[in-house]
Amino acid sequence: MAADVADLAGGKPVGFGLIGTGMSGGFVARELQHVEGGFLVAVCSRSRERVQAFAAEHGAPRWYTGVRELIADPQVDVVCVLTPTGLHGSMTVAAARAGKHVLVEKPIEATVAAGEHMVRVCREQGVRLGVIFQMRFGRVARMLGELLRGGGLGDIWLADAFDKASRSPAYYARAAWRGTRDLEGGGCLMTQSIHIIDLIQHLVGPVASVVGRTATKRHAIEVEDAAVALLRFDSGAMGVVESTTAIRPALRSRIEIHGERGTVIANAQYDQFLVWEVDGIPGPPDLPESPDWLDTDDPWAYPQTRHRVQLQDMADAIREDRDPVLTGEEALRSLRVVKAIQRSSRLGREVAVAPAPDR
Repeated sequence: MAADVADLAGGKPVGFGLIGTGMSGGFVARELQHVEGGFLVAVCSRSRERVQAFAAEHGAPRWYTGVRELIADPQVDVVCVLTPTGLHGSMTVAAARAGKHVLVEKPIEATVAAGEHMVRVCREQGVRLGVIFQMRFGRVARMLGELLRGGGLGDIWLADAFDKASRSPAYYARAAWRGTRDLEGGGCLMTQSIHIIDLIQHLVGPVASVVGRTATKRHAIEVEDAAVALLRFDSGAMGVVESTTAIRPALRSRIEIHGERGTVIANAQYDQFLVWEVDGIPGPPDLPESPDWLDTDDPWAYPQTRHRVQLQDMADAIREDRDPVLTGEEALRSLRVVKAIQRSSRLGREVAVAPAPDR
């Protein structure tokens, strides 16, 4: 059993155990080194050779090849579930029932029902559940949130999310779970674009309904590699989502928010503003004169320090006996939007987005 709340609230460092040694595992292990009051206890992967090398590289004192072994480690306070999406639920539930807090990679799960089950079990067990959406922890999210909460753009008319990435066939071939309905739950909408879908709905408000179309254009996968959708927000604002991993070359993702007092366009992936034209409110001093729209197809190239901020929040939340900033309930919102787009495409009609449970 991990340290109890009283011990953690008293200042005891929070121990993190990582399940998964892929790209997300690398990001988290690297950024944990900079988290005050948090440290890496153990890592887990099915491959003995891989997990041993990962533990040595990142200074983890212990490694395991079994998930339950890591969960049972008495020094692990937070289990980080960094595995294929469709495995998040079973691992989260096992950790929660062992009294461990959980931080899970986005999306929360491959289906809304599985995500809701995770949230319910964690609440019943009295443990904290956080979900990694690192773009919520950068400058773009912070400044746009302040601008919109303060009414700086007035009424919001249009809120758009564009994410035109490039992934080679080898990207999907390297991992058998990618591009599958059961383990990924979707393609470009689920794994790539859910970041900016999460951000746009967080900033502008809940999405009420969608009209979506999805397709598989380039890759031999079970799920979408291209998608478009019309959004209707509760506030009355409208929006567009464009998502793909099929084009070449990759283009930098962006969100565009247009209101009665101006326009802001930003790239949240690199945490940069591209356009800021707002009545009476000056923009950041580093706006580019000529934005660069081209992007790399290497996910390792994106800034990682926002993972550090979210990991710090998780450690602080446990010591302070509070919810993390981005809870399981909050993560369900973007998943509901993605699933509504997929369902709308199947049915050929507008689909309402059920509200996520509040906490």
